[in-house]
Amino acid sequence: MGTTTLILGGGWGGLTAAHHLRGLVPSEHRIVVVERSQKFSLGVSNLGLMVGKRESVEQIQRDMAKIKRPGIEWIQSEIHSIDPQQCTVETDDGKLTGDYMVLALGAELAPDSIPGFEQAAHNLYDAEGAVAIQHQLKGFEDGKIVVLVAGTPFRCPAAPYEAALLVEAWAREHGIRHQVEIDLYTPESIPMAVAGPAVGEALSAFLDKRAIGHHFGRQITRIDPATRTLWFGDTDVSFDLLIGIPPHRAPGALENAGLNDAGGYVPVHPQTLEILSDPDTLEVKYPGVYAIGDVTTVRLQNSMFLPKAGVFAEGEARVVAAAIAATINGEPRTGVYAGNGFCYVEVGDGSAAYGAGDFYAYPGPRVTLEEPSTQAQAAKEEYEDLLDLWFDA
Repeated sequence: MGTTTLILGGGWGGLTAAHHLRGLVPSEHRIVVVERSQKFSLGVSNLGLMVGKRESVEQIQRDMAKIKRPGIEWIQSEIHSIDPQQCTVETDDGKLTGDYMVLALGAELAPDSIPGFEQAAHNLYDAEGAVAIQHQLKGFEDGKIVVLVAGTPFRCPAAPYEAALLVEAWAREHGIRHQVEIDLYTPESIPMAVAGPAVGEALSAFLDKRAIGHHFGRQITRIDPATRTLWFGDTDVSFDLLIGIPPHRAPGALENAGLNDAGGYVPVHPQTLEILSDPDTLEVKYPGVYAIGDVTTVRLQNSMFLPKAGVFAEGEARVVAAAIAATINGEPRTGVYAGNGFCYVEVGDGSAAYGAGDFYAYPGPRVTLEEPSTQAQAAKEEYEDLLDLWFDA
């Protein structure tokens, strides 16, 4: 008899798991993706949308109903509750029961958690927000542009720095750089701290070279939309255009199921991505139930945590799909997630800096960042080919 694998979430990780698993098990085994959104887009595309490389949201989105690969079912529905013990999920369309479950719900954006954010900031992590930034830039002639990280952890750790660098390049291209002040504020101690001080120093050097102000250890407390003022405790900063990265949080259904740790996300085994009952002993709580991507907590050797980024979700998804397929096919499991990751940091002027390394290394991640190149930029843009690979036009 066929089995059912429930994949909760149709983002980068969830769709990678679905496509990879479909190629590993016979057709009588169901693969069901439950996703509340009708549209799919890659977050990396928002940067191009922000500076006008893409003109509209429609250019970076695809319809989930047009998943190309046969044998992947898609249910558009809100998830209300999850029972990992019984491998069931309650949705707007009723109860679903599976033999295996992959939690790939991602991290939700929580702009409402900072007073004034929704009224004052243009949300870079929302496609419509990126379009709004594009429209604001078209009419911008002089003043102060602020890129604000409103909380940690956040997905796509390089994105705020890329945004600042791309806006600076845009201002030079349009002949207004001498009239524009650009600053970045973040609660981080250094850029992408988990990647190590060398990477942080390199990113800071990119900002310095472009005369972009960078202010670390700044936790926003509120924003006054009327006066265009940011408040960091007792310190205030003015702005004319605010590009914001809102705080993140795990979906409520996971918290209600008791799956979250003290940090708010789901602790998983670093190699198998199974949910843990004890992160210290790596004791697995629910065999056959996995969590991948931004919704997870993976503690590293230096007690920091694996970043929230699509490349990690993709790698985890492939390992989980292979593990489920091995069980279904009665084969031994082979391969574990090794914690290797990479990133193309877009710096403007048609270039990107390639960074890569071993995030599971001891005593901490070993990551390098190369000098920017047009080749790395082209490689980053190839990610958008996933839209045509996964979806019909």
